[in-house]
Amino acid sequence: MKNFQQKRLTGKILRYRCGMAGWSLALVCFCIILFGNVQMVSAQTRNVTIDVVDTPIGKVFDELSKQTRYKIFYSDNVIDSKQKVSVSFVNKPLKEALNKLLEGTGVGFEIKSKKVLLFKIKESSSSPDSKKESNIMISGSVIDENGEPIIGATITSEKTLKGTITDLDGKFSLEIPENTNLAISYVGYRNQIVKGYSNMIIRLQEDSRMLDEVVVVGYGTQRKGNLTGAVSSVKADKLTIAPVATASNTLVGQLPGLIATQSSGQPGSDSATLNVRGFGSALIIVDGIEASLDNIDANQIESISILKDGAASIYGARAGNGVILITTKRGTDQKPMITLNTTFTWQGVTKMLKPASSGQRAEMEREAWLQSGQPEASAPFTEDQIQKYYDGTDPLFPNTNWYKELIRDWAPEQQHNISIRGGNDRLKFYGFFGYLNQETMIKKNGGNYERFNLQSNIDAKILDNLTLRLDLAYSQEQRNYTTRSMGVGGSIWQDYWNTLPYYPATLPDPDKIPYAFGAGVGGLHVSSNRDISGYDDARGEDLRGTASLEYKFKSVKGLSIKMFESYRKVYSFNKIFNKPVDLYTYDPASDIYTLAGTYGSKASLSQAHSRSEMFTQQYSINYENNFNDTHHLTAMALYEAINYSGDYLFASRKDFMMTAIDQMFAGSTEGMTNNGYANEMGRMSFVGRVNYSYKNKYLLETILRADASAKFPPGKRWGYFPSVSVGWMLSEEKFISQVRFIDNLKLRLSYGQSGNDGVGNFQYLSGYTYGHAYLLGKESVQGMVSTGLANPNLTWEKVEIANIGIDYSFFNRKLYGEVDVFYRERTGIPATRLMSLPSTFGANLPPENINSLNDRGFEVKLGTSGAVNQLKYDVSGNISWSRAKWKYYEEPDYTDSDQARIFKQSGKWTDCVYGYVSDGLFTSQAEIDAAPYYEDLQGNTMLKPGDVRYKDLNGDGIINWKDQKEIGGSTMPHWIYGLNVALSYKGFDLSMLFQGAFGYNQNISNGLYSTLLYEERWSPENNDANAIYARLGGASTNNYTSDFTYKKAGYLRLKVASLGYSLPRQFLEKCHINNARVYLSGTNLLTFNRLGKYGIDPEAQNVGYYYPQQRTISLGLNISF
Repeated sequence: MKNFQQKRLTGKILRYRCGMAGWSLALVCFCIILFGNVQMVSAQTRNVTIDVVDTPIGKVFDELSKQTRYKIFYSDNVIDSKQKVSVSFVNKPLKEALNKLLEGTGVGFEIKSKKVLLFKIKESSSSPDSKKESNIMISGSVIDENGEPIIGATITSEKTLKGTITDLDGKFSLEIPENTNLAISYVGYRNQIVKGYSNMIIRLQEDSRMLDEVVVVGYGTQRKGNLTGAVSSVKADKLTIAPVATASNTLVGQLPGLIATQSSGQPGSDSATLNVRGFGSALIIVDGIEASLDNIDANQIESISILKDGAASIYGARAGNGVILITTKRGTDQKPMITLNTTFTWQGVTKMLKPASSGQRAEMEREAWLQSGQPEASAPFTEDQIQKYYDGTDPLFPNTNWYKELIRDWAPEQQHNISIRGGNDRLKFYGFFGYLNQETMIKKNGGNYERFNLQSNIDAKILDNLTLRLDLAYSQEQRNYTTRSMGVGGSIWQDYWNTLPYYPATLPDPDKIPYAFGAGVGGLHVSSNRDISGYDDARGEDLRGTASLEYKFKSVKGLSIKMFESYRKVYSFNKIFNKPVDLYTYDPASDIYTLAGTYGSKASLSQAHSRSEMFTQQYSINYENNFNDTHHLTAMALYEAINYSGDYLFASRKDFMMTAIDQMFAGSTEGMTNNGYANEMGRMSFVGRVNYSYKNKYLLETILRADASAKFPPGKRWGYFPSVSVGWMLSEEKFISQVRFIDNLKLRLSYGQSGNDGVGNFQYLSGYTYGHAYLLGKESVQGMVSTGLANPNLTWEKVEIANIGIDYSFFNRKLYGEVDVFYRERTGIPATRLMSLPSTFGANLPPENINSLNDRGFEVKLGTSGAVNQLKYDVSGNISWSRAKWKYYEEPDYTDSDQARIFKQSGKWTDCVYGYVSDGLFTSQAEIDAAPYYEDLQGNTMLKPGDVRYKDLNGDGIINWKDQKEIGGSTMPHWIYGLNVALSYKGFDLSMLFQGAFGYNQNISNGLYSTLLYEERWSPENNDANAIYARLGGASTNNYTSDFTYKKAGYLRLKVASLGYSLPRQFLEKCHINNARVYLSGTNLLTFNRLGKYGIDPEAQNVGYYYPQQRTISLGLNISF
């Protein structure tokens, strides 16, 4: 109790700190706006103070840059950075200091726009030798891939070895012999050899081997070259190829080992399920704290990293299924840039089953009746009635197309955001505002989604060695749904199939609602219309505030301490108001309306409030140093405490006298209900990490995390999670570095442990729950009942994972990629033992740490990049496979061999599905007579042509449960793959993402009266043994789990495509615009799969009962100035 009181106090302090952080943030933003346009003092008036003896001149340049905030550019052939100098200046202007420092070196300098360029002073020569060969003077410029000048690039003549460097505008001039090649080089770019000529333009391409890309890892960053774990990452430019409503959908097909499946297209609920290596739902960390990815705008994100192996151990208890790290954008030390992005999107259905027409449904109902052996006299429809439905001329026999009544062809969506980003070396800032409005495919005002996003990230260097970070992020969501749920298996989809087409959707009198039998609210036209049946509105808010301070010690090189505190509050409010609806029938002959019934006697209202808070505190000490450019050491020790709390309140009333007032007080107090609860939970952790590298060749990382969880009893609360990984940069070894085509080759090995405390709170304590009624005498009295037996030994689930991987890049990144193979084992998975207890025992057995399973798999990524003249390309593909197997599963002891083969779980894949093997359909009585004996039918007398024929696998002449075998896996794919294509030519760019999966199944059995069922069913007129559906009204054995309905669901999809054009820079400069790009993009444009003929989207999880996935077309503009 004392521990929780301390955490409550911490929470109050943190609330105060977050409030102060908000005021500080507002003050800093005000200062940015007020002083953002103030120009820096000119370099000539910047004063410097230096007093050094026998110090490398390179370090003197660094000190000058630090004092003046000006970057100094030079190359080694201009001046040797290791040359030692002794100088002393006190409060001297930079220009005077440089003149004194460079005196006698033959080096000059130029100052422009906070940049200082050093260059060799040209010497005149009248030597006769210089005249022996005819020389020419050439000039040109060096630019990067975006057309920006490269400052300080080295240009060298291959014949004379004389050279120069580019100036502050990227230009150069050099005297060389005729027909001489030039060597152009610059750090971070690929070297080029070109023939020298006048007015040349040289475009350098980035060199992946030389770039030290920074990757976000747990509680920090690392150079990609130093990574030893299985970490995949993706940058912002790959996440915004096409606009998406939910950021999680940007990851589909992007990264090896990440299974991302979008099972619904419902506005506000269309996020992708993210599963790392098939392990389960991963931990998501946003800017250092646990958060949701679903309410973040993809344009806010700078990068996403996924920790897939032992590297995730740094998050300990929560990292058993991997970790996804989201980093949002931050400020830069550049001039402030405002970016505006606006997009208009049209959404349409990819695949969706459609209900049968009146004639088709009547025909199938009659057919099912007769084929089930029922008398024709009592059949639901006569042939004459069926024909009248087909004819459509008699108003008493209507035909309503409920698909057209419900779904519109295209639904609009709009997305707009604006951001500002910039700063200087003392203050950097980033601000973002985004708006999304996603309309529903439902015609009658049901299911819109709206979201606002706000973010501000500020980095302020208070002192040279003290940095303050203030981050604030806020999102607000509004969902306006119908009272009938639209999610997977939702009520509105039941209405979609159950509302009969024999009833009209409208009546001549628009104020009267027609009766339509079959749906719980009187018809789909009622349940899909908020204006008629009521509404289900939900509002959500998510606030994240973070403050951190980092102090770097001057006395100890590389030593720093950091304080990080964060507060997150999530609030949701849900209001459901049901209205009564009068339903009428209409006689066109007499023009009389008859009240057929009323849905709901009186209006009812329910409201729910939910609030959760999370306080995160982190205190760390960090050390980083290089020793003699040989040994590189980084270390971190961190303490983290997280406190979770929340509460919930629910109330409802019925019998509202009128629907005009939708407030709780207007309902009757009789029969009203209310409920509520509160919860609290905490974690405390210690983390240590050490990274060591020797000559950037041999790499080592060790991690140890200790977690304490309040979910477990005092003696079981602590879990210890170590990890170790090593890397070998083979490409740095002499025997490989001499192989010219190898840019990078690294071998990685890792082993790590993590945990899982995903059990209910305080299950080690016995308790009671309210709400159970007892009969005392003749009265029912509310009381309490035991929650079950407690388990004082319940503790952490343990997760171990081993990984081996290779990273490679060949031929100047013409070929690059990575390969990983992994094995994971989970032990101590909570489960309840199978024991027989007497009914008088009065309690349930508690969960214990008894089950275990293991996963295995591999991932491959392969890519190529380069340029052909002005056509740039980057094409990469990835493929992954993973599957899990039960090592031990608590289950009965099967003594029968067939029972063990079919029902036993231990030793089998966790997603095995057992069933019968079909052999088409019976097409004649002779085939039935020759078939094996069907045990469940007491013989084959109930079988008829059109029923499913099963194989007698054990050859005993009987079809029964013993003939089952493994027929497939679950809806989680074993294989996933993706192909990214990025092309650019001059101002045009084309990006395509192909994504797919296979190795999984979907059950198409649904019993729905669809147009597909009508067209593809077996019938006497369509006596096809390979018909998709068995006969209507068939034998019960047709419903067996079998491969007749359990189909392979592999697919390939053009998930994203985008074509853009960036306006010419020369034109934009006249308008004072930095960049402007217009683009046309789409998602889910093409799909190739076996399920297409069944009218099913391959990512759907429920046939027929779900909001369909969306195909989108977007037109957008991105502009920055």
